Amino acid sequence: MRVTVENGKAIKVTGDPDHPPTQGVLCTKVSRYADRVHHPDRLTVPLKRIGAKGEGHFVPISWDEAFDEIGRRLGEIAARTPEAIVPYSYAGTMGLVQGEGIAQRFFHKLGASRLERTICAAAGAAGLRYTYGGSLGMHLEHFEESELILIWGANPIASSLHFWTRAQEAKRRGARLVAIDPYRSLTAEKCHQHIALKPGTDGAFALGMMHVLMTEDLLDHDYIASHTLGFDALKERAMSYPPERVAQICGIDASELIDLARRYGATRKASIRLNYGMQRVRGGGNAVRAIASLPALTGAWRDRAGGLLLSSSESAPVNQAALLRPDLMPGWPHKLPRIINMNVIGDALLHPGDATFGPKVEAVIVYNSNPVAVAPDSSKVAAGFARDDLFTVVLEHFKTDTVDFADIVLPAGAAP
Repeated sequence: MRVTVENGKAIKVTGDPDHPPTQGVLCTKVSRYADRVHHPDRLTVPLKRIGAKGEGHFVPISWDEAFDEIGRRLGEIAARTPEAIVPYSYAGTMGLVQGEGIAQRFFHKLGASRLERTICAAAGAAGLRYTYGGSLGMHLEHFEESELILIWGANPIASSLHFWTRAQEAKRRGARLVAIDPYRSLTAEKCHQHIALKPGTDGAFALGMMHVLMTEDLLDHDYIASHTLGFDALKERAMSYPPERVAQICGIDASELIDLARRYGATRKASIRLNYGMQRVRGGGNAVRAIASLPALTGAWRDRAGGLLLSSSESAPVNQAALLRPDLMPGWPHKLPRIINMNVIGDALLHPGDATFGPKVEAVIVYNSNPVAVAPDSSKVAAGFARDDLFTVVLEHFKTDTVDFADIVLPAGAAP
C-alpha cells in the first residue's frame, strides 16, 4: 500500500502498482482505511462502564485511571489464579507485532489461559500440512494461465478480488471456470458451470473425482511414483466412492461428477482455488486433504498454472517462538496453562470451574475480535459476558456488541 501523509495525518491509501499480486488495486475495505482511521465515531479515550452490563453506558476516564484499574484487577487475579484470566482475539489487526506478537508475550508472562484460535481456518491449514507438509500453494498471478479453474467453496467476487481478476483473465484466454458450492453465489453465476453439492459433502465429491480418475487411468503415474506416498491406501478409499454413490451423497447428477473429473484429468493446467467455508464443518480438514490430493494424482503441479491454493499466509517463514515467546509461560515447557477453545467461549464463561475445566474465568481481555457478535451460540456468549463478577477489558476502534459488556474500554490503534 501507499499512504499519503499530510502534517502527520494519513489522508489517503492507494495500492502499490509495483506489487505483483494486487497490481495497485485495493479492495473496498482497505481503500477506505483512512476514512475509518479518522471516522468521527472512533473511540479516542478510555471508557469506564456505568450501569448494567450490556447497556453500553460509559464515562470517559484518563489512561492512568484505566491502566491503574486494569493493573489492580488483573494483578489480584494473577497473584492467586492466573489461569482465571483469558485472552480473546482472532483477526482484526493482522500484523505480526500488532496482532499477536506483543499480546501473547504479555499473557504468557502473566500465566493466563491460552486461547485455541480455530474459528476460521484451522481445519484447512491442518489438512494441507498433513497432505503437503505446509499450506503454501500456487502463486495468485499464475491462475491467469490456467485452462481449467475449480472455484471450490469460494465467492471471490466478494472476498478475493485479486484472484477473481486473474480468473477473469484466464476466462478471456479460453479457460473454463467451474464453481463447486452449495450456494449459487454471484461468482457461481459468472462461471461456465455451477455444481451445487450439499453442504459438508465436499470430501465425498473429491473422492468421487478420484474414483473416475483412477478407473479411467487419468493419472500421472510418474509424478505419483516420484512425489507422493500412500497411493494404494488412497485408491482403496476412493474405490468405495463410485459416481452413483457420490451423486446420492452430494445431491447431484452422477454425470456432473464424471464429466468434471474427465475434464480435470485431461487438463494439465488445471487449478483449484479453495476457500474456508467448505472446511468449517465436521470432517472439513479431511475434505481439504481429499481435494488437495487431486492435483498430485494428475500431475497438475508440474505446471505453474496447475495445482491448488487455499492461503498464502505462510509465504514468508516466521520464527513463531521468537515472536510469541512461549518460554515466558510459568512452567515452560513441561507444565503449561490450560487451553480454552474460542468456539466455546460462551460455555467457558458460564462454567463454575472444577478439577477438569480448571478455575472459573474471572477476567477476559478482548482485542481484535467481537465475540458477542461472532462467536458460536451467541446467547450463551452474551450471558457469559453479562456476569457481574467477570472483569472485562475490550480494545476497540468503535463501540460494538462486546464493548457494551466491558468494564473498561481502551481505544485501539489503527495500524494495519
